[in-house]
Order: sequence, then structure tokens, then C-alpha cells
Amino acid sequence: MHILFDYPWYCVLPCLLAGAVYAWILYRKGKNTGTRSADSRPEKRKLAFLSVARFLSVSLIALLLLAPVVKRDVHTHDKPVIVVAQDVSTSCREASIALTPELKKLEGHFDVVFDTFGGSSTDIAAALANAGDRYAGRNLGAMVLVTDGIYNMGRDPAQTASSLAVPIYTVALGDTTQHRDAWVSDVRCNRVAYKGSQFPIEVTIRATQLQGEQSILSITHNGKTLYSKPIPYSDRAFSQSVTVPVDADLSGLQAYTIAISPCRNELTTANNSRTVAVEVLDGRRKVAIVAATAHPDIAALRQAIESNPDYEVEVFTGSETKGVASELKNKYDLLVLHNLPRQGVAPSDYKGLFEAIKTIPTIFVVGTQTDLPRFNALHSGLEITAKSRHNDEVTAARNNAFALFAADDDASDRIEKLPPLSAPFGTYRTAANVQTLYYAKVGGQATERPLIAFCQQADVRRAFVAGEGLWRWRLHCWQMTGSHDDFDQLIERMVVYTGTRGDRERLHVTAERIYRENEPVTLQAEFYDDNYELTNKPAVQCTLQSKETQPSKYDFNPSGSGYTLALGTLTAGHYSYHASTTFAGKNYTASGSFIVEALDLEQLSMVADHTLLNTIAQTSGAQMLAPDDIGNLADLLADRDDMKSIIYTHKQYTPLLDIPLLFILIILLLAIEWAGRKYLLNSN
Repeated sequence: MHILFDYPWYCVLPCLLAGAVYAWILYRKGKNTGTRSADSRPEKRKLAFLSVARFLSVSLIALLLLAPVVKRDVHTHDKPVIVVAQDVSTSCREASIALTPELKKLEGHFDVVFDTFGGSSTDIAAALANAGDRYAGRNLGAMVLVTDGIYNMGRDPAQTASSLAVPIYTVALGDTTQHRDAWVSDVRCNRVAYKGSQFPIEVTIRATQLQGEQSILSITHNGKTLYSKPIPYSDRAFSQSVTVPVDADLSGLQAYTIAISPCRNELTTANNSRTVAVEVLDGRRKVAIVAATAHPDIAALRQAIESNPDYEVEVFTGSETKGVASELKNKYDLLVLHNLPRQGVAPSDYKGLFEAIKTIPTIFVVGTQTDLPRFNALHSGLEITAKSRHNDEVTAARNNAFALFAADDDASDRIEKLPPLSAPFGTYRTAANVQTLYYAKVGGQATERPLIAFCQQADVRRAFVAGEGLWRWRLHCWQMTGSHDDFDQLIERMVVYTGTRGDRERLHVTAERIYRENEPVTLQAEFYDDNYELTNKPAVQCTLQSKETQPSKYDFNPSGSGYTLALGTLTAGHYSYHASTTFAGKNYTASGSFIVEALDLEQLSMVADHTLLNTIAQTSGAQMLAPDDIGNLADLLADRDDMKSIIYTHKQYTPLLDIPLLFILIILLLAIEWAGRKYLLNSN
């Protein structure tokens, strides 16, 4: 511990001198002390004692005027964090919760955090990954996974566990006994098909302990049986896949039910049927990607757009862009321009292309090769004035006020962690009707520069990506999550929104095609006024109905510049909605449909998978425990060499004025002096 002053050291001398002078004046030769004999030895000792008390108290008070600071090292102990992940799904909720009191006994030795996962579906891999991410910066010592090993969503938990580099002790719940049961294990089919075509439905049937019996596999649509076939169970552990071609005769969202007839004495029949939804379209929309030169962004954009079967993509680069202008107006529904107009290219080469931009929805990707003065001359809604030939490395910062379409919060958080894009360095100006989805962060600091933004001019929509290097985003999404979904969904939403022409629909309602029965249903709506600007002033009503329910009326709630309608969870069925509003004496409507699937994934398998739990424990350097052995867990954790507290040391600076003991000392010195003057010295 050290005492620091903002003043030079010699400033302390006047403080000591003040205390000495004060004491000498007050007690010199016994004057003003009330003593009868100041020259006697006992009296001199008393005066010396009182002088020291006065000297110390005055000197300390004077030193406080210099605002001294105490510097000391502070040590904090960070105990190992133990994350207890408890499965509360249908198959093991009661057994998992019953172990909580025993698991709480770990709190005396470790920093224990309880977490739950599961429900009508179980994703063990996501539970492990989320816990690893949440406590990555802490002293994460181990995880305790309390589950039966049954998972029906997400990646293989064993792979996720091996990548976490933390011991995972598994507590094996559930029953591994094979029961008499048959179920529809998996159904795979196109989410989108085209009217007049055929699409396959692949069904996987599994059964245990039903050898010698059979079920009837059937596929029905609108109450009509499209396919029927007997499935004989030839094994104690039976599995068979059947592929059925189905004709797409009707357009719109179509529901198909796949079912197997029950056998006698089955464990449950809740898993004997599945419903899937297929959107049958009349035709695919065409997108043209026009690029100044070949670039890895082109492949990333093409793959992301084509992940939605509604869209067909063609790419034109370099000299190919000159001859495509005449085909754009009649052939393509959306343009994606990458680094166009390009620096060093004659304006006449792109004259036809830029004429087409006036009437075709367009996404601009502005990069290092873009001719900014000519880009600004397009008056597309974004203008960039370059300050130099240098580029900025920018990352994404989400705009929480954006409301043109719904954005997934978790995906947005991950997008903010993606690598930087290369953007022109300069001043960015946007039109009044531009709405920004992501702002640009430069050097880690959020700015008001748009990175991804949208606007509408007349009846044509525009989108802007102010930076190139999107291929890095798609690649990094795979590294973070094992899929391209975050990037592909972002590009898909941009394409769907931008490609919707304002003259086709002033009132627009968006919904997912399929919801699960336990999943909240939310509809988003937007309305454009006569200037094709977003407004949420007119009231929007919605009528919702299904074949099984009567029509129900709701009111959309204004949200941002659009509307939101939260319907909560709905029972299984095929729902249709009809939204309407009145503006300036005219009526506007929008209709659509969605399906709520009656699917309890927990019923697909009721047999505990202890082999998986043992694999997770062994590969992570831990052990699998039975519920009866949970009392040994504290000893197992304590015996590990890597389960140690971490001591952090940091400097702490405390003003001397904030230390109570100093004030107590000063008051004590003054009290001692007062008592000495009153009782030790003889009065006259």
C-alpha cells in the first residue's frame, strides 16, 4: 500500500510544520494550560503528551487538504463456474427437477449456474453451445448435463461437446427399454413446388418390438388419399424409407398428412402422423446479378438467393453487361448491381442498364471499384462523396428501430460479429425515405453511416449494401453455426422486400409458411401512402380463420413505421388471413395463409440414449453418472487439477478522505487531548 499526492513531496513539510507550530503555541512553557507548575517533570510529560496529540491531529487535517490517494493491490478470487443444464422436456422433466436439491450442494465449493432447456422439442447441442458462449469469458470449470440423451432438433451433441474444450459430466435419466411402438421418424420434401410439376415426399418409418405385424402408410391431402401402402415390420428394430411422388395440382399453401395405422398395444400413437406444408407457386421470379468484374461476392449472392426456390438467378459480368440491358425490362423481376457503374468504363456502355434501373427493383452493392460520381447521378436514394481513394473496414451495427420487415434477434447478434466489409471512405447522405437495417461500425465505433438500407422511389424499391466482401460473411456464418442460414436469410429478406413492387400492393402482410403448435405466431404488415412512403396512421384490421374455427377479428398494432399482430400460439390447422384498411377514401386488402403443425417432437422417440451421454462425457474428459451417484459429483469435480480458482489482481486507488479509520483516528486524538487537558492537568 502506498500514499500518493498530486503535489510535490515537499508540500508535506508545511503540513507538519503547521501541526508543530500549533502545538508549540498552545503548550509552550505551560501557558494557557491552567497548570500551577509547568516546570515540574510530571507536568512536562503531560504537556509533551498533549503536544504530540495536537501535533498529529493538526498535521493529519492539513495533509487531507492535499487530497492524498491510497494505492493498493486488490486480489479477487474467481471460483470455477459449474453450469448445470437440466432437460425439462416431457420425457424427463420430473426426474431432472427432482435432482435440483442434490445439485445445489455444489454451491458451497463452486459458482453454480442452473439452466434449463427442452420442451416439446429438445436441442442438446444448442444448450451446450449457448452455455459455452455465455460463460466463455469466465472461469468455466465444467458442465453438468442432466438429460435422457433424446434430442430431436439441432446438430449432433457429441460434436458440439468435443469442440467446447470443457469437461461435461452427464447424468443419465430415462428408460433404455425398447417398447412396442411405431412412428413416423422423418419426413422430407420440398418446401416449394411449382404448379403442374411433381415433387417427392420421403418418409422414414421406424418400429421397435413389432416384428410380424404391419401398418398402413397413407398420404392424404384435403381429405383425399393420394397414396396407401402396407408396411410389414420384419425386425425388432425396424427402419424403412419410402419415397412417394406427389402431383402439385393446386397453387397456394398445401398441407399433406403422412400417417401409419396403429398396431395393438403400442406405447403411444401420438407419433403415428406428421403434417408437412408445401407452397405451390405458379412460376419462379427471375433475378439478374450484373457485376463489373468477376468477384467472390457474386457466388455468395447467387447461392443465397437460390436457396429460396422461388427465385432463378442469372449472372452477367464484364463485357456481358453491355448486351443485357435490352432484356432487363421484360425478363427480370429484380437486379443486383455489384460495383456498378465501374470506374474507367465509358458511360455509354451502361446507358441501357441504368435506364432499366428506373423501373426494375434493384439492390446496389457499392464497393472499391464503384464510380461514385456516376453512382450519385442515378439519384437512387444514397449518395457517397469520396474523401480519398482509401477504403474503410466496416462491420454491422443493428438499427433497433428498423421495421420494414422482421429480423431475428439472435441472427442479428451474430451478423454484428461478422468480418468487416470494404466500403468507400467518404461522406454518406441518404434521402428522407431511406430506412437503415444496419449501420456501419468504423474502428469498432457505431456511426450513422448506412451499411444495409432500403428506400422506395415511386413504385420501385431499392436496397443498398455499402461495402464489398459479402463472401466473407457467408463463410464466417458457416464457421459460427455450421450453416449459411444467417447470411442466406438476410439476403432472402432483402430480395423479397426489394422485389415487391409498390404498385402491386400498397398493403403488405408477411408471415412464415409453417409454425409449430407451441410456437407464437406473429404477422407483420406495412402500408404505403400515395407517395409510396411507409405510414402506420390508418388502422389495419385482420380476420383470421381455419376450417376448424370461426373467423376472429384482430387489430394490428403500430410498430416503428409498420404494424405487428401477435396471435400467440394457435391450435394445429390451416389458417387464412385477410387484412384490410381504408386510406383517403379507398380500401386496400391483403390475404395469405399459413399452417400450424401439430407436431410434438418429444413423442418421436421415448427410449433414452445413454450411449450418446457416455460418448459426450468420455470425449470431454468427464464421466457419466446415474442419478443415484449424483452425490459423488462434488468429489469428482474437486479432485480435478483444472478446477482451480483464478486470482485476479488489480490496482485500486482510494482517496484518503474515503477511509473512515482516518477520521476515527483524528477524532480520537482530539478526544484524548481534550480529556488530558481536563483531567491530567491541574487547574489553577
